[in-house]
Amino acid sequence: MMQKRRAFRLGVLSSLLALGIVCGFTPAASASSPSPVSFHAWSGPSLLQGQFDSGVMPMFEPQGRLAVSLKPGANIGTWTSPAYHSPAPIGDLVSSWQAKTPVGSWIETHLSVYVAGHWSGWYVMGKWAFENTPALTRTSVDGQSDVDGTIYTDTYVAGDNGKPSDYRLQVVFHSTSAAKPRLYQVAATTSNVGDAPATSATTMDRTVDLMVPRLSQMTHQGEYPAYGGGGRVWCSPTSTAMVVQYWGQGPSAADVASLPPDPVFDANHRADGQVDWAALHTWDATYEGAGNWPFNTAYASTYGLDGSVRQYATLQAVEGWIKRGVPVVASIAWDNRKGADIAKKLDGAALDYSDGHLMVITGFTKSGDVITNDPAAPGNSTVHRTYQRAQFEHNWLQYGAGATYVIKPLYLAG
Repeated sequence: MMQKRRAFRLGVLSSLLALGIVCGFTPAASASSPSPVSFHAWSGPSLLQGQFDSGVMPMFEPQGRLAVSLKPGANIGTWTSPAYHSPAPIGDLVSSWQAKTPVGSWIETHLSVYVAGHWSGWYVMGKWAFENTPALTRTSVDGQSDVDGTIYTDTYVAGDNGKPSDYRLQVVFHSTSAAKPRLYQVAATTSNVGDAPATSATTMDRTVDLMVPRLSQMTHQGEYPAYGGGGRVWCSPTSTAMVVQYWGQGPSAADVASLPPDPVFDANHRADGQVDWAALHTWDATYEGAGNWPFNTAYASTYGLDGSVRQYATLQAVEGWIKRGVPVVASIAWDNRKGADIAKKLDGAALDYSDGHLMVITGFTKSGDVITNDPAAPGNSTVHRTYQRAQFEHNWLQYGAGATYVIKPLYLAG
């Protein structure tokens, strides 16, 4: 029913920021929303601001997109960003990236923070490849903790030395063949946790509901047990698959047909195979789950989309995306069980209870209530649901840290 439990930060913020799906994880009792938050990315010309070691070089693709890649003959190389000064002390940080990793190549993303008058060592934020190979299995890295901070799967949390003021990101490129990885963007979202604010006023003047494909994770129960077995634990890849399909991208029929045999999936006639494809291509071998957040946005970006993990302090920012035609994946938890805290209710939810769940915000009503595709529904026909704004915003900020996947076309700025 639940994936491997992630460790969480005691007394402030659970690692729900990192969990992306957990769909059965108990958050820290005092989890709080991010306030203030920031997002910064290096992409396009700003990649040239970074430091290139002798193994990497900038390059323009035929379409004119700037990338960083290995030089001819090089099998390893490193790009390092300039220091970025956060507008507020950094309590938590999640990096994300956009890259292509042809078979035989992969990237590692690293983080260093400036805290207590010095730069920390480099933490590994993820080892990423679209396809697993004998040379690399896609994975996060456990056991990274010191006085400067701790990495919980894909999330940095400040340590005993206090909250950093600055950070740097680094990407290490690897190749075992002529295939070379290409990096298009590396980014980070940061927060300095505070109390959850009152419900925000809506900015909507009409109802907007984007036509996002409706997919249920529950119809995949029992499929690919080595990858979590579908059902309750696949809310993150199901949400990602919905948004990728909305933009007209995703696996082909031939891709789905190429997936390994599975008796349940095959008995289901490989229905909605884009969900299985996403789950297998976001799977984190160490976490043993498909809910690594930057793995999901990196997966979406492989299809030529602009995907990143971001945090927001109110639903007003999400309304801005919806008005531009961009659905947003959001993290949320709730408890509708008898005797539960009334402040954690989410009336009409597909499940009575979830400690960490992903769903797609597809729109808002004119009065500001949240229209969603909730993959926890028992079938595709019941995925589309509307939730009260006050309940949704509170639980998204309080227990989901205001975290989202923003997945959009490259031509849409922001």
